[in-house]
Amino acid sequence: MCQTGWKGKNCETPINYCENVTCLNNGICRPLFVDYKCECLGTDYSGRFCQNIGKELIIRQIICKSFGYIAILCIVFLISFFVIMDILKYCFGIDPTKNELEKIRKRRRAKKRSNHQPIIQKFHHVNAPQQQQSSTNEEANV
Repeated sequence: MCQTGWKGKNCETPINYCENVTCLNNGICRPLFVDYKCECLGTDYSGRFCQNIGKELIIRQIICKSFGYIAILCIVFLISFFVIMDILKYCFGIDPTKNELEKIRKRRRAKKRSNHQPIIQKFHHVNAPQQQQSSTNEEANV
């Protein structure tokens, strides 16, 4: 007969009470003298087996799911918008952006014209070309 908490032929081995215990939510089982305790990581879980979820964690999970649903809805809306625009343009020949594109192109052309004013260049000859010199020399000799 061994005392409580010990086992073996000569009662030399302490009983591991964590042997068949599973702590939930990444809790860690710590053997005590005649019992065990699940130590819950953080303050988000509690209970004998860390099975209870804290209110803050539940609220965070709800908020994360809500943002996920909103993001999915936005992506679906954007994709459907582009699909509808393409259907209007290529299937029905309706281009709602045509007038805006023309306005933008006209503004760009006007801006290019104002930026590229003609440059007037005048060339001044320092020395007269060779043909003119020879003709002027002949005229001077005559």
